[in-house]
Amino acid sequence: MKRSAIILRGLLLGLLLFSRAVTAAQEKAAAPRVDVILWFDTEDYLLPADDDAAKRLAEMLSARDIRATFKVVGEKARVLEQRGRTDAIAALQKHDIAYHSNFHSVHPTPTEYLAECGLLDGIAEFVRREGAGASDVRRIFNVESLSCYGQPGSSWGSQAIAALPLIGVKSSAGPDGVPCYLDSGSHVGLNGKPFWFANALVVYNLKPNETRFDLHVPQALEAGKKNVSQIADRLRGEGGGLISIFYHPCEWVHKEFWDGVNFRRGANPPRSEWKAPPQRPAEETDAAFARFGQYVDHIKSLPGVHFITARELPGRYPDRVRNIGATREDLAEIALRLAADKSEGVNYVVVDGKSYSPADQFALLTQAVGEAMAGREVKFPLAVAALLGPDGQPPASAEEERLIDGPALAMAVADVRSFIKTEGRIPARVFIGPDAVPPADFLVALARAWNARDAEGHIAAGQNVRLGRNVELLTARRIAKDTPGLFGGWIIHKEGFRAPKVLEVARWQAWTLKPALLGGRGE
Repeated sequence: MKRSAIILRGLLLGLLLFSRAVTAAQEKAAAPRVDVILWFDTEDYLLPADDDAAKRLAEMLSARDIRATFKVVGEKARVLEQRGRTDAIAALQKHDIAYHSNFHSVHPTPTEYLAECGLLDGIAEFVRREGAGASDVRRIFNVESLSCYGQPGSSWGSQAIAALPLIGVKSSAGPDGVPCYLDSGSHVGLNGKPFWFANALVVYNLKPNETRFDLHVPQALEAGKKNVSQIADRLRGEGGGLISIFYHPCEWVHKEFWDGVNFRRGANPPRSEWKAPPQRPAEETDAAFARFGQYVDHIKSLPGVHFITARELPGRYPDRVRNIGATREDLAEIALRLAADKSEGVNYVVVDGKSYSPADQFALLTQAVGEAMAGREVKFPLAVAALLGPDGQPPASAEEERLIDGPALAMAVADVRSFIKTEGRIPARVFIGPDAVPPADFLVALARAWNARDAEGHIAAGQNVRLGRNVELLTARRIAKDTPGLFGGWIIHKEGFRAPKVLEVARWQAWTLKPALLGGRGE
């Protein structure tokens, strides 16, 4: 074969290989992205070996260019400082620093001290007990804000989520920082995906998209790799999504959790009697680290998979309602759904790629109807205030259907707008003259009033509007039922411990529940 032909053939082969490589890269880039959030509850402040385990984990992941989220207990941060473990602190600082309560399992735990609280006193109590720990974690790790919070064990409460901005838990230190909640549990959830609740971005109850494997069982590794691969494949088929994986650094080094040794089933010994948990032999710890290294290497090799931290979550799940507001068309769709005769109740809605909680809808319609009744033009897009849910149980609905006349409606709307501006939450009751009505019933009346505007967009002063009756807040169904195992299943709480009022307050906050849309897109 002539030399020129050989050269030509080589060029053609090179072009073919290059074309295939480009095609493969384009296909990978075009494939739906799957995010993996890897987080560690960094909590054991009794066993010194946990300091080394946390450092080793951080360094192992840094060497692989993987950033994880380390949720640090306040006392753990203080103990690292007292022990002079600047090496462990420096290793963790290369990752995302978050918060995991002040003392974790020392009684009273969050649910124990929130058990008889309402919304407002519960928020204040959480800040009083947990704020100092959050401040210490920020100071010791030299971060302006903590990227997220998650509860110790099953010690959950909606007041904690609402309180996060008050203790410096948000994606950035500025006014636009988004509070995030990251943990594993079943107290509230939304189809195994991230959601908004109490004005925080919440990654919780993510099953079937939550996974982990037993570090100390050799044969568990392959099953763990297979499971995470299957989840990633499914999420790619759904257009992308989030996988949650969590561990505790102490799992690599102990034989029993540190808190179970000391605070089991309500035990609360003085600090002088606290005992460090028994430690695993070095070879078992080394083997567990080796298996975990293989696990994260496998995840990193999966097509379209990216590791992210809690601080990056708001960028992946932006709230377009807060960012750009509601259009005229959005509000029209919301009002039509609320006022529909076949409506089952008040629920979140997704309109044009924007997710509206019941609280969002209440804020929008109160503002819009108020402006229209005053004869003013409603200017779009409408900004949507971030409201909390009510601080109390709503009154019962009227026994019979009721019409509200125009002046009474105008007075009620003005009163509600004043309440929202002053209190920043949905009122537990709305007054129509001397009569208190549920906010859900009033929201339906607002929707009917908006739908009845005249050609100029005004609501006639003499027009009667029908109030809703027995309107159910459908998002409250997403709050778990009170069972002996929901809180009492955690080894630290007393067996069978129950906190029904915590769940009642959470149902009031279900006004704020809505999906967090990946990339802000619609569903």
